[in-house]
Amino acid sequence: MNKNIVEQIKQAETELAKSQKQLTQLQHQKEKICTRNSNAERKARSRNLIQRGAILESINPLFRSLSNEQVQSYLQRVLRTEGARKLLEEIAQANLN
Repeated sequence: MNKNIVEQIKQAETELAKSQKQLTQLQHQKEKICTRNSNAERKARSRNLIQRGAILESINPLFRSLSNEQVQSYLQRVLRTEGARKLLEEIAQANLN
């Protein structure tokens, strides 16, 4: 074999190994970023849920004495009324515009 070809093969193998290492590093960076985003989304959702619970309690302190199932049942019954449904649709529509 020609010495020049052997050197080119070695150089190509070295570049391939370097590229594979860089690819692995980039994949790990992507995983870290995805994990970071997922954690941030989870924290934001948890914060939002806590705030909404606090809003309910501030509207009527009786909510504190109810179980989660009772609060859910209450809200389902109230929000299924025609007036509540229309109001919620109006508010949601206003947010879209």
